[in-house]
Amino acid sequence: MKLLQSIEISRFRSIQHVELKDLGDFTALAGLNNSGKSNVLRALHAFFTNEVEPGTPIDVDRDFYRPELKQKKKKRIRVRVSFSLPKNFKFRKGLGPVEKLVGREFSLAKEWDRNHSQDPAYFLNDSDTALDLEKARIASQFMAMISFRYIPNRVLPTDVIRQESVALRDALVRRLGQRNAEQTKVFEELRRTSSKLIKGIAKHFQSLVPEVDAVRLKTPDTWAEILFALGYELVTDDVEIDDLLQGSGVQSLLMFETLSLIDRDYFQNFGWRQAAIWAVEEPESSLHASLEAQLAAYLRQIASEASGRLQVVSTTHSDLMLQYADCVGFLERDRGKSQLQPLGDPRDALVRSANAGVSRWVHPLLYYPLDALVFAEGRFDVDFLETVFRLIRPTRKINVVCIESLNGKMGGGGTDQMKKYLRQHRDAVATRSNRAPLIVILDWDAANKADGFRKLFKKGDPVHVFAWPESALNPDLGKSFRGIERAFSNRIVEAAEKTKAGIAKKQNGERIVQSEDWSAVKKELNKVVRQGIDTPDLTHCRKFLEQVVTTIDSAT
Repeated sequence: MKLLQSIEISRFRSIQHVELKDLGDFTALAGLNNSGKSNVLRALHAFFTNEVEPGTPIDVDRDFYRPELKQKKKKRIRVRVSFSLPKNFKFRKGLGPVEKLVGREFSLAKEWDRNHSQDPAYFLNDSDTALDLEKARIASQFMAMISFRYIPNRVLPTDVIRQESVALRDALVRRLGQRNAEQTKVFEELRRTSSKLIKGIAKHFQSLVPEVDAVRLKTPDTWAEILFALGYELVTDDVEIDDLLQGSGVQSLLMFETLSLIDRDYFQNFGWRQAAIWAVEEPESSLHASLEAQLAAYLRQIASEASGRLQVVSTTHSDLMLQYADCVGFLERDRGKSQLQPLGDPRDALVRSANAGVSRWVHPLLYYPLDALVFAEGRFDVDFLETVFRLIRPTRKINVVCIESLNGKMGGGGTDQMKKYLRQHRDAVATRSNRAPLIVILDWDAANKADGFRKLFKKGDPVHVFAWPESALNPDLGKSFRGIERAFSNRIVEAAEKTKAGIAKKQNGERIVQSEDWSAVKKELNKVVRQGIDTPDLTHCRKFLEQVVTTIDSAT
């Protein structure tokens, strides 16, 4: 969910002024220690709660921009956030004035000065005039509709779970409802309901930590125990072990799963909480590499669910968090001032982060270690295949790359370049997980080269080579439609024709392109694809690409 569209922070701690636009569902902030990453999260925390950290109110004399802290001038801290409310963000009865004031697309700014640290001024949109007291009260009602969670790096995960035990217990009681069980059966019913409540957590957690046989809520067995906070018990070989006795990595996973469950329950059962923002410091702490990858993928998953209402902003030193984020900002500190540079492509962020010594260098063929990697001939192929896979909806995430995206050089591509690249880097390919294979897709006119690609790798390597078959091509398009474009639907081709693309038609209805016109025609076809295609456009190629998806989904 992209509820927050942009963040603008002025004169807060190490930040003189930074702005991060086009936030993603899962935004990662990378940078060296002391670069100002956490100050972005603290500024967001101040915006939503008037506290820089839980239990620490904002103090202008302490939290003002440090290089100017001793200057004799009026001190103001300002945080401005732009919002775009998703369709499932509803204003409950009685909040009509709130919706009327803010609308669905708007920005809110809060400004603190020395005399109003706990009573900041509100500004709506681009106005320089602060809202009056009544409108500021209405604006604060909107803020109360959003659950904001700040999770510091040094927090103990089990402490967070204990702190949330009331919310967890309330969710459990709501599931129990008004059932009229006899008192002797109440606690049995409590255990059954608690198992249903965390069924999703238990299933997902066991897939991440297979040595754990079961996960269940630690519910009371007597009325006397009902006063105690809920916790978890993990079962291994029929031995029950409290969550406090688990490793910090296991505790961390339980914490994130629990917070997600609680926020979802609020959305389902109440009208005043319509979305959640998580500000997380270095979620990878205490996790070994495989769990780190699982958590990164999990944060992306829960933040990008089609009907979800959760957005995550995280600081990180992890290449895996950067890979799975859909928006990355890189922070550096120069003469005491934090500077932020947005990096649209996570691949750019990985290179920048590795060069700065923030995270490890990762071979491009090892990006997204939990996802299948499809290697296509060129960037136009990438655009088409990414769209097709979204329409087919595979059960696993698929990332599509080409030579250009792997080596960062424009204009590369073609079968020979693909083969040369894979020959040079086949050792990297061999280290990919079997559950996240490399899929090579060759154009129909290079089908005779498929065996040559297969011979690059050893038996058992996580590689599958496909070539477009004749059955996946549009019979109305001649061989002058080279490459993936020959699988396009007539609708796509006709849309390109309207732009005066150099496409001709024979008397028998076959469409052809002169060789000197092919480059221009290919660009026009790509423009149509990027404007959007739908299921009918997969008439010719769907069966073939579903075969590719089946291969990926069945990989073990």
